[in-house]
Amino acid sequence: MSQPTTNQAEVLRILSEALERLQPWMEEGLEPLLQAVVDHARTLVNAAFAGIIITDPKDPSTIRYFKVSGWDGKPVEFPKGHGMYFMPTKTGASLHVESISRHPLAVGMPVGHPPVEALLTIPLKYHGQAIGCIFFGQPPKSRSFTKTDEDMMNGFASLCSIFISWCDQQNESCFRILTEERQRIAEELHDSLSQTLFAVVREIDRLERLTGAQKGELQARTARLRELTEQCQSELRAILFRLMDDEARPNVTALTHLVQEFERISGISTKLITHGDFGRLSLPIRQTMLKIVAESLTNVFRHANSPVAIVHLLVEADQATITVQDAGDGISDEALRLITHPTGHFGLHSIARSVAILNGHVDIFRNEDGGTTVRCTFPVR
Repeated sequence: MSQPTTNQAEVLRILSEALERLQPWMEEGLEPLLQAVVDHARTLVNAAFAGIIITDPKDPSTIRYFKVSGWDGKPVEFPKGHGMYFMPTKTGASLHVESISRHPLAVGMPVGHPPVEALLTIPLKYHGQAIGCIFFGQPPKSRSFTKTDEDMMNGFASLCSIFISWCDQQNESCFRILTEERQRIAEELHDSLSQTLFAVVREIDRLERLTGAQKGELQARTARLRELTEQCQSELRAILFRLMDDEARPNVTALTHLVQEFERISGISTKLITHGDFGRLSLPIRQTMLKIVAESLTNVFRHANSPVAIVHLLVEADQATITVQDAGDGISDEALRLITHPTGHFGLHSIARSVAILNGHVDIFRNEDGGTTVRCTFPVR
């Protein structure tokens, strides 16, 4: 077996040190690990700045994580996936550019991006599938990256991909356990506390049938007990619905399940209407839509006094809309006024904020014939 060259031996030593340095970060979680990876990688190649991008394996155009090192301030926005940074996620090969300003594939720099002339970007792959990339930049009139830098970072990327995938699997495992625990708690609440409250109501019924000298006071007290118990049951059903929220798997089946569970728990007749392919929307949009439906239906149950609710999903070529409509009392002027204010209705403010992050638009209004409509529209690339 041939001995490694001096250059190879140095690369192996550096990778061994990187393994030792980064391994403890695996216990901290994926995001801290990613930041440690990009910080350490930047020092290894002496780059002015560096970044790491992790994509969704089911939708490589969707960025899950974006961490940077050596930037003054935070990036204004995520990369769009059109530039040279993203090329290794598509080609599976590293890209080493001496002068990005003269490269035919350059598409310009976004606002707030540090000046860059030399570029080195390396794919992150796990079992042959691209999971993202790590890139390095140098400003004009600085040192360029070398072939040794490229070889070292390819090895470093292979090592980091294993770390990242392990962390990701741990996150998925923890999330699965958490989801199962939420389901278990929901079932226990339904089987025990909900039944107990029902028994309390039955006892109140019996009390109301009693006669006596203090029947008036007895009736007033039992009426108050009934009111409190029914309020508790209402809150319990809302909690059960939230615990059974299926946003972890944001597909049309999850949306259907969400609506069916709401109808079962609340007793409100609820209909789901879908037009278009929900699956073609990006993961963040699908997750946000599920949250919107869950929050809106919870509001229908708690505040609307409506016998029915309708959820309408419309996916068109350039936009997608989710609408939740009821036939109840109608949202108050005060709630409408405070939708965009952090001290107002937390759920409605959360909806508005989530939609704004995805460049969407929210309309919440009273219907002319009664009830409330929540309509959220998202641009579709």
